[in-house]
Amino acid sequence: MYVEVAIPTCCNDGKTIIYTLKGLVQQSYKDFGVLIVYKPTPGDKTLEAIRPFSEKLNVRVVEQDNGKIDEAMNIIFEKSDADLLLTTDDDEVPEADWIRDHLSFHEKYPKAGALRGRVKRKDSDLSIKIRSSMLKQAVKRVIYSEYSKEFREYNGYLTIFGLPSDRKNNASPPRGGLMKTITLAYENSSFKRQVYKDFRVPGYSLRGFHSEDLISLHAIRKGFFTAEIDGGWATELDREKFGTPGESLSTPSSRKGKIGLITEHFLFSYGAFLEGFKPKRLWMLKSLLSLIRDPVKREASLLGVSLAEESISSNYQPSRVRDELSSRLEMLYKKYDIV
Repeated sequence: MYVEVAIPTCCNDGKTIIYTLKGLVQQSYKDFGVLIVYKPTPGDKTLEAIRPFSEKLNVRVVEQDNGKIDEAMNIIFEKSDADLLLTTDDDEVPEADWIRDHLSFHEKYPKAGALRGRVKRKDSDLSIKIRSSMLKQAVKRVIYSEYSKEFREYNGYLTIFGLPSDRKNNASPPRGGLMKTITLAYENSSFKRQVYKDFRVPGYSLRGFHSEDLISLHAIRKGFFTAEIDGGWATELDREKFGTPGESLSTPSSRKGKIGLITEHFLFSYGAFLEGFKPKRLWMLKSLLSLIRDPVKREASLLGVSLAEESISSNYQPSRVRDELSSRLEMLYKKYDIV
C-alpha cells in the first residue's frame, strides 16, 4: 500500500514545519512520501527549511499560486495518488507510530473511509469549555435530532438542519478502538483513495471551517464510515512561540475571526446540500437563532443559515456563495465596528 503525507503550508517561514518534518523522519513506518503544498509569501524561508529534509524523506513540493486553504486541499487531492493519504498541518508534530497507527486501523476496518487521529493540544485546560457546554448539550438532545438513522451511532453527526454536531463534547474513542464521527480534521486525518480522489472541497467558505466534515459526508454517501481512532497521536505547537502568526483559521482568537466562524458554521447546511444531504426545517432553526440575546452572534448566525437557504433555493455556485459571504460579513463587521 502506497502511503503519502500531505502538508499545506503558508506564512510559516519554515519555523514550525521543520518540527513536523522531523517527526516524519522518526516514523516507525518508513515507506511513504511527503507532499507539501506551499503558498509563497514575500521573504518566506519555508523552502530553505524544507530542502535539507529531501535527503531523509521522499519530498515533493507543489506551489499554490492563489486561493485559500480549500484550494490548497484540492491541490493535495488532485496531485496525490496514494492508496492511503494522511494530512497534517505545518504546526503539528506526529509521534513515531503516527503513520503505522492510521495504516493499522484502515487495514483492520476496510469500510473506514476516513479516520481522525488524536492531538495533544497546546492548551489542555478544558474546564471552561465543559461548563459552558452543559446547557448546549441539553438543547441539542431536544432539537438536534439526526439527519437520518445512519448517523445514530455517530458521536459527531449530521443534524436535520444539515449542521454537524457532537452528542458529547470532548468524547474520546474507547481504548484501542474507534468512535464514529463526521467531525474530522486535516491536521491529523487519513483517507482511502476511493474517498479522496473524486472529492473536491467546494470552496464556498473563507476559513475552510467544517470542510473536513464534507469529505466525511462524501465517504458516507459512498458506503464508508468515518471515525476517530485511539492512536495516531500528534502534538500541536504554539505558533506564537516560534514567531509565526498565532491566529488559526479554525480556532481564531480575534473577535472578527470568531464572528466569521459562527457564520460559516451555519452556512454548512449549503455544503451538506452539495454532498447530497438537503437540510430540513431551516425555518425552525432560524426561529431558534432569533432568540440569541447577543445581537452580533444572533446576526452572524442568521446570516449563515439565511445565506445557506438562499444559496440552495437559488442554486448558487460555491464561488458566488463565497463572494456573498465575504461582502455580507464585511457589512456586519462595519455595523458593529468589529476590527
